[in-house]
Amino acid sequence: MKTSEKNRIPCFIVSLIVFALVPGFVQGQNKTIVNSQHIWLAYMTSTKINKNYSLWNDVHYVPNGFFIARTGLTRHFDNISITGGYTFALLPMPTPEHNLGRIEHRPWGQIQVVHPVNNTFSIINRIRYDARFKEIMINEKQSDGYMFVNRIRFMSGIRKTFPKAAFDQYTPFLSMTNEVMINFGKNVTFNTFDQNWFQTSAGLQRKNLSVQIGYMNIYAQTGVSQFSSGHTLMMWVTHRFSLEK
Repeated sequence: MKTSEKNRIPCFIVSLIVFALVPGFVQGQNKTIVNSQHIWLAYMTSTKINKNYSLWNDVHYVPNGFFIARTGLTRHFDNISITGGYTFALLPMPTPEHNLGRIEHRPWGQIQVVHPVNNTFSIINRIRYDARFKEIMINEKQSDGYMFVNRIRFMSGIRKTFPKAAFDQYTPFLSMTNEVMINFGKNVTFNTFDQNWFQTSAGLQRKNLSVQIGYMNIYAQTGVSQFSSGHTLMMWVTHRFSLEK
């Protein structure tokens, strides 16, 4: 076995541990769980500025769930990338209609490492930090103030492509990720654990465009002993551009 492959084995083991243990630990708690169904639409772009830098933009919309518009500048180092930027979010109001009206400003930064096991299989690990300035609600109405909460997110994923099954320059792929989100800081009360996102999807990639459809479970703490489990149909499009000649 080559040395580089040996170095990737621990990352693969860590990924398996995250997939196997985290969802079971979170959902195994004796809590009240409310189930719901959602659709998650997303469009993500990466624009290459030069060999070292690219501009990241993505938009996400989940009806009665959230709207997110995010931008960031990425510095690339071989298989490692570092990104920092800003996110604008609209979250559900605490009313029966769950209209998206609660504003959140979110400076963010992340480090992502891609471990290519071979030409068709890769492991992705990511750590992201969100500085969340959340609009304060008083009697179910918006106020002029904001509450600050720190959140750190740990994501591990795997991706497998199938070049032999390609057709008309479209290459099929399978993807699976799990992400755990932890809150910290003086304003965190009942929910140090924030959310767990598990997704599995299938897609097609052609040159700089990929489309994937799959299932995501969004498991979140909504009260002291209350949790929600969102069964979500996800439809994501990723587009890559280049400003280089």
